Formats: sequence, C-alpha cells, structure tokens
Amino acid sequence: MSLTPSLKLLTLAGLLSLVTAISGCTDSAFESSFVYSQGTLSLMREARDGTKENLGVKRLLDDRFGNPQHLKAWAEMPIDFGGALTTVVEIKELPRGRKVIKLTVEEGQTLPAKAANLKFVTGGFAGAGLHVEEWNSETGEATVTASESLTISASDICAVDGGTVLTAGRMLYMRHCSHCHGTSGDGNGPTARYMTPKPRDYRNGVFKFKSTNDMSKVSRNDLSRIVKYGIPGTYMPSFLLLKDEDHHAIIEYVRFLALRGEYERKLVAELSSDFSENAYKSRINASEKKEDIQKELVEFLAVDLKESAKTLGADLAEIWAAADTEEAAIVPSVARIPDTPESRRRGRELFLSKTLNCADCHGIDGAGNGPQTIAFEKNPLKADELYNEPGLHDDWDNLNQPRNLQLGMYRGGRRPIDLFSRIYGGIKGSRMPSFKTTPHEDIWHIVNYVLSIPFETDPGATGIAPSVAPESLVPPAAVTVPAAN
Repeated sequence: MSLTPSLKLLTLAGLLSLVTAISGCTDSAFESSFVYSQGTLSLMREARDGTKENLGVKRLLDDRFGNPQHLKAWAEMPIDFGGALTTVVEIKELPRGRKVIKLTVEEGQTLPAKAANLKFVTGGFAGAGLHVEEWNSETGEATVTASESLTISASDICAVDGGTVLTAGRMLYMRHCSHCHGTSGDGNGPTARYMTPKPRDYRNGVFKFKSTNDMSKVSRNDLSRIVKYGIPGTYMPSFLLLKDEDHHAIIEYVRFLALRGEYERKLVAELSSDFSENAYKSRINASEKKEDIQKELVEFLAVDLKESAKTLGADLAEIWAAADTEEAAIVPSVARIPDTPESRRRGRELFLSKTLNCADCHGIDGAGNGPQTIAFEKNPLKADELYNEPGLHDDWDNLNQPRNLQLGMYRGGRRPIDLFSRIYGGIKGSRMPSFKTTPHEDIWHIVNYVLSIPFETDPGATGIAPSVAPESLVPPAAVTVPAAN
C-alpha cells in the first residue's frame, strides 16, 4: 500500500490549501477495496462515474481518499496522517550523488525522532520519494542518495515519514475491526450479520456515545474510550492491551473512514434530487428530453459540483476539528448533587414527568418496556410509512430496545458524568433526545435515580413517598397499529 499526493496550487500569495504527499508500505495480505454507498450507486451513470472532462462522485472520492491499498492523505481533513511536513532550507552535495538536505518545520511543530523516507510535494522532485540513509533530528539533516537528473531546491516542501499513522491504523483496523465494521466502515463485515445490535456504520459520521454537545461530532477522547474499554452489552470488545500509539492509529483511521463516508453522502445529496436514476426516469416521464438532462448534468458537474466539492471538504474539516475544542465539551454548570434518598426521589419525579417523559421509552420501572416499545414508528426512509414491527429504530434502520436500566449496564459508560452526558446531549443516531434545556441540578437528580434502579428491591420505589401530584405524571402513550395492506 502507498499513500500518494493530491496537491492544490501553491501561489505567491501563500499556501492556500495543501494536500500532503505521503508514502508508506504495508503487508499485501489484506487486499481489499472501499465500497460506494447505495446513494452513489443510485445516481445516473454520468453523475456517479463522471465524464471525460468532469469528475463524478466516485472519482472525487478516489482522488481525495484513495483505496485501502493506495490511501491518499487529504491534509484539509483534521486527521493525524503521521510524519511531518517540512521545508528544504539547504542542500549540501556529497560524493557519489549523496546529499545532506537540511529541513525545517513551522513554528510549534517538531521533527520526528526517526526518519526512514522523504516524499517531495513541490519542486522538481515533486511526487518522488527518497530513502533516508542517516537522520539527525536535532539539526533536521537527512542524508540521501538522489539522481543528478532530479533537482532539489531550497523552499521545496517534503513530508518526512509521511503517512505512518494512517498506514499503521489501516493495518490494525483490518486485523481487529474490519471483520465487524467492514473495510469501508459500513458496518457490514463478514461477522456483522450474526450480531445484534449491528456494528457501527461510520459513513454518516454519527457516533452514539460521546461527551460533546448534541450539535458536535465525536471527539478523539470519546473514540479512545470506546476503543480502550469497549461497549458493555454489545460485541464491541475492549482493546485496552494495545499500546497507546496503536489506539491513536486506529482512531485516526476510523476518523478517515467516517470523513470519507460523510463526504460521499454530502456529494450524493448535491446530485440526487435531479440526477438520480429515479429522478431521471421521472423527468423523462414528464416529457423532458434525454439530451437536455444530460447537458444540464455535465454543466452541473463542471461548475456546481466542482465548487461544492471544495466547500464541503472545508465545512467537514471545521466541524470535525471543533469536536476536540473546549467549547464542544459537555461540562455541568454545577457539581454532582449528593446521592441522597431525596435526590433519587426528585430524579424519579422528573423521570416520570410530562416534561421529560423518560418512562415512555424506558418504562415506569426503568426496565426498557415503555409504551413506545410496542408502538409502530414511521419510517423516514419510506415516505413516513409505518414500520412492519413495533418499537424504536435508529438512524441505521435497526430495531433498538431502550436501555433496561435495572441491569446497571450502560453502553456509553457508567460514570456519573457519562450518564449526565447521555441525558444532556442525547444519543446520536437513536431516539434518545437531548435534554440540554433541563437545569443541570435536575439532570444530576436523574443520574442519581438511574444509578439507584438496579439496587431497588421494589423497582420504581425510592423509599420516600412521592410529593408530585398524580395529575402531573404522564399517561401511557397511545399505540398505533399499521393499517392493513
């Protein structure tokens, strides 16, 4: 496997946007390829594959992300690809074609302690790589042997050991993760069919268990916790015995797959309303000419999609990078309320209240058997038709049972702050909503109550008579049965 360059123009005005050229190699035992989403495959051929002059969705993805044997590093994406991007400041000629190249990095960055190769991004040597014979990390000097026909000049940009993190992440992912999550991160590995719940499909960029607010992406810390400790009650195991650098590499590769999938989904959204196969058939049935539709599509690919491809990447980079900032983190405004019988009683009142109505899904005793588990939901993927089976469904169209709180098993973690985050931010991709407008003191009361449920001799009891008026409690939800076909 190699990692190859995709470079935008460098102008005299400065470095506008750079996609680094990085290289690496790996075991070829895992020959595989990324799959395209059903959304991409449902587009008109020209929208999907492009034309001779214009890129379609497939080419845009391949140019920016590559394939498992030939990964590409799109530096605009907030991913640690590995290595360091450097600038040549001096070249010393040695006998027999050997050279000592002095490199520097931007302020605040450091050179790697070890270096095996250089990959040039700009200059007369752009796209070529050199083996590093000797490396001095203190002076930034690399001794190499280069052909005299290729010129290396001061100010050329090159990557030192570029792609090492992504290369390692890919290998670790294929060894430990792909059999469940699939090569493309689509949750469709060879063992996925035997699992309930299904492995996560990364391609929507949605992760359920996170400590960031409901509008933010998952943070690296959240992914690290999941990789290290697994998800209780599921087939997601703990990888705590792996080294920290292995955890980091896997996390960066998972982010790479998630960004690729989300970028694909956004590209498809630009085209699907007018240029899917179904849209094409509808337009033909509405008496539009085939030639006019194809001409419109070519113009759209040449102008609109070309521009959208740039802005969509920048937007994705911004929102994913923001997830690792302090502003995105869920931070309670008050410390945890002491876990007292009075706090648990207040938490149960809130649990049953009309405002929060937790019992509608989790049940009045927290057993995950609320009225919504026997109601028929509308399927947003099928024009809001009712599902054929009752219960709650997630964004991946899987039937999900609300958590049985009596078991004391919490998939997002059992620390009080984990439960606070689940209540405050909700669970992305599921029917668990965000209660961010609820006072933080009340959320802590609910946390105390939820943590007490497994230890109640009489589920639903707190040992203190409720002070809430009966009329303030929520009546059972009505159950909707789908009409007969």
